[in-house]
Amino acid sequence: MNRILFILLALVALALAILLFLPGLVPVSAFKGRIETQASNALGREVSFGDDLSFRIFPRTAFRVTDLVIANADGFSGDYLARVEEADIGVKLLPLLSDSVEIDRFVLTRPDIRLTRAQDGAVNWNLAQSETAPSETETSSAQRELKLGDVRIVDGAARYEDLSTGKSYVAEEIDMTVVLKSLTEPLEAKGEMQFQGAPATVDMVLTSLRAIMDQEPGNLKLDLKVGDAEIGADLAITTKDGVHYSGPASLSAPDLPAFAALAGTELAEAPGFDKLSVKGDIDGNDASLRLENASINFDEIAAQGAVMLNWAGARPKASGVLSTDKLDLRPYMPPPSTSAEGFPAWSEAKMDFASLNNIDADFDISTDAVYVNDLEFGESRIKLLVDAGRLTAEIPELSMYGGQGSGRVVVNARGATPSFAGNFDVGAVQAQPFSKDLMKHDNLLGLGSFKLNFAATGDSQAAIMRTIDGSGGFDLADGALKGVNIAGLVRAVGQFTEGFNPAALQRAVAEARGPSQQTDFSEFLSDFSITNGLVSAPTITLNGPYLSMSGQGTINLAEQKIDLRLSPKGTTVLEGQEGGRTVTVPVRIGGTFSKPTIGIDAESLARTGLQRTLENVLSNRNKKEDGEEGADATDEEADPARAIIEGIIGGKKKEPDQQQDGATEDSAATPEETLINEGLNAIFGKKKTAPKEETKEEEPQQ
Repeated sequence: MNRILFILLALVALALAILLFLPGLVPVSAFKGRIETQASNALGREVSFGDDLSFRIFPRTAFRVTDLVIANADGFSGDYLARVEEADIGVKLLPLLSDSVEIDRFVLTRPDIRLTRAQDGAVNWNLAQSETAPSETETSSAQRELKLGDVRIVDGAARYEDLSTGKSYVAEEIDMTVVLKSLTEPLEAKGEMQFQGAPATVDMVLTSLRAIMDQEPGNLKLDLKVGDAEIGADLAITTKDGVHYSGPASLSAPDLPAFAALAGTELAEAPGFDKLSVKGDIDGNDASLRLENASINFDEIAAQGAVMLNWAGARPKASGVLSTDKLDLRPYMPPPSTSAEGFPAWSEAKMDFASLNNIDADFDISTDAVYVNDLEFGESRIKLLVDAGRLTAEIPELSMYGGQGSGRVVVNARGATPSFAGNFDVGAVQAQPFSKDLMKHDNLLGLGSFKLNFAATGDSQAAIMRTIDGSGGFDLADGALKGVNIAGLVRAVGQFTEGFNPAALQRAVAEARGPSQQTDFSEFLSDFSITNGLVSAPTITLNGPYLSMSGQGTINLAEQKIDLRLSPKGTTVLEGQEGGRTVTVPVRIGGTFSKPTIGIDAESLARTGLQRTLENVLSNRNKKEDGEEGADATDEEADPARAIIEGIIGGKKKEPDQQQDGATEDSAATPEETLINEGLNAIFGKKKTAPKEETKEEEPQQ
């Protein structure tokens, strides 16, 4: 009995000795070539190991290899697809007896994986299978159950380069832990890295690895944080005929330029493009995705709808159909003026439209409101197209200040200097709120329509105003001009029967102006053209209950100056009263956008009156020449306008003895003063007064 027990103990000791010392006695390096050959045949690529190759059974079965290199595919630059500085693999022996592979330790130290997509779409990670059909043993081995224990990647690196788009991505300092209880159970991966130089964390669950290996549907749940951006997804995945995924996903990028740089797209420095958040159901592949039931927040714009994103080309392209409660374009416009009151000066600040080169777009957008600087538009529809830096906004439905219409705007930023063009045609617009937002005053009331066609170039507001060309017109009905009563002004001037009185005229103008005064009209219309920022209005027409008015003028957009000459015609009495006469009083509107002025056009008034008087003079001369009655020499000499003409053209002067009695040579006015005073009196109709009676005593000289 003792002898049998001794033999058993000896056998056990021998077995232990074999387990302990056999791996050291068997030269593993002798099998190195065979292992490399088998691995190369399995992967379809050359596989090589370093000379530091070891194998042990106790205390646990383990295989260690250094300098593991998998060669790159033919036609791709670079020495390898993957390189592992050290791989330490521990396998449990007993599960192998039941066709199960249970790896309790799998540690890859400083692996470096380099993935490349060629310009023709070929990839270097498409590993070929052995050309020979697998044997039953190999098939059986492939079906073995795989379980992972301590699986780690230590200080790894991965690089991806797409030669067709010129984009590349780099992940470094990868420290990852992987758990896989079986091929049919979830694969869990959690770790951290530096992605494109930014810290990143990954928490991923893939179910199941067996399904993915068999090109059957699986599921991926992903929580990824890169820099300040966060990505979440719960996707169904298939790998048959390429990678395809679908399911709910979300993106939050509070720093959009930084996130875009991480994604391989450099956004130009320009107003806007600050933040982005997206949530919805995605359906996509490795080159594009479609987002349904989308909720999108881009800067200050919140939208819902469907979006398609394709990043396979040189620039990403987004398209879709969206609706939003407001389309706020103010962040992309030049900053507003800080002027406390009045119309602000045009800004010389450079306008940067480089963001139009960031992405191509094709969107159909419906919105309840649009904000462009101080202008507010209502419910509208916009078809937005961005193509290589050129934006076209077709606006088939435009609501603004109670009116409806359509328009089109083109912004071309392809060249060194941006250019602009567009047209608008809108009707039933409420003039007061529109003029208040556009011109910073609310003095225009009425309901009407306007048309505008324009084209300009420039990289600032001021530059655009200096180069703008175009045409347009407006037609207002049943409105008023606040701040001035033109009809009252005409009546006041028409009452002057005692000659030219500047003080009285000034009082009349002051009384016709003021916050409580206004000029009512039934229609107010004009057409205009624009050349290099100068608006020319050859015809301005206004008709009201007490007057009619015509006029013309110019507006210098670049210098913000106004020069309008109007000729309102009204009666000297209110409607319904008897008597009175029709009077035309020239009015001039000048000043600037910030401080407009309005008053009597004295120059035109004097010119018009003088012209009429000259016509009378010429008429009297013609009558005399024709021998008509009433054209005697006495009338001609008594006419002061005639005296003005003779003073100008050198008519005959009176002799000293022809002077009026009681007027000495020292006290008489100069001929020029006499001519001017008599001419003005004639123009404004001063009544003649009887000559003074001669006094017996001679007045003392001054």
